[in-house]
Amino acid sequence: MDINATILCDNSISRSGFIGEHGFSLLIENEDKKYLFDTGPGMSLQLNLKVLNKNLESLDKVFMSHGHYDHTGGLKWVIQQAGKVEVVAHPDIFSEHMVLNTQDTGKPPRYIGCQFTREELEKSGATFTFIDHTREVSPGLWFVTGINPDPEKLPNDARLLIPQGEKFVRDPIEDDASLLLETDGAPILILGCAHAGVFNILDYIRENMGITKLRAILGGTHLMFFEPKDVRRAIDKFEEFSIDLVGVSHCTGFQAAVELSKHFGERFRLASAGSVFNF
Repeated sequence: MDINATILCDNSISRSGFIGEHGFSLLIENEDKKYLFDTGPGMSLQLNLKVLNKNLESLDKVFMSHGHYDHTGGLKWVIQQAGKVEVVAHPDIFSEHMVLNTQDTGKPPRYIGCQFTREELEKSGATFTFIDHTREVSPGLWFVTGINPDPEKLPNDARLLIPQGEKFVRDPIEDDASLLLETDGAPILILGCAHAGVFNILDYIRENMGITKLRAILGGTHLMFFEPKDVRRAIDKFEEFSIDLVGVSHCTGFQAAVELSKHFGERFRLASAGSVFNF
């Protein structure tokens, strides 16, 4: 089985010609199937696809990791390009996600959720499939969500809030989802932002799905919101899965990426825009 995973959107670029943008999007091409995981904020996707000489025609499904703007901003354009397409997401994807300005806490939190309504996207051609628990959504492809994370293993990102009555509380981002892609060998874990906590996600796939080895981890790990000692713990956790490739991007953070690179050496790559991973 030949699988290509191409990073279409990331904060950084792999080489000249691409543009970087705070967000994430990944294209999976698996024999005769084509899937998109997240859509970035919306500016870079079109150009980076053109540079790669790729398009979104015959797109089988779009998977959404969660409802933040930097993962959903290109969704309407994607739907328009693909025509009628199934969008797989957690039912809370349209939650009122907010962020607090830590530089000026006197300002009210601002909205950072999806800028499109469900109705607007459906008029453009989307058909939504909402999933609140882990399920195989295509042969060999699992939508991993609803994992009930351990609060002690969540990223320390107190900026993220959600309205509750007349006040704001910490956003649990219950719509967080990842993908698990089976290969001829061990599976690949693809993370959008890992808001459920990379430790929680890895514990979940081991305890509930029987996964003890991973061929690769790709995407945003949110390690920039963990303490430095926790990055060391993440390295040990990755090693528990005898991982062949760590390809991180977006919310991993520079310092965490440096530590991962130092440890994994040739098994490490930045999953920057334009990067192509073949399995």
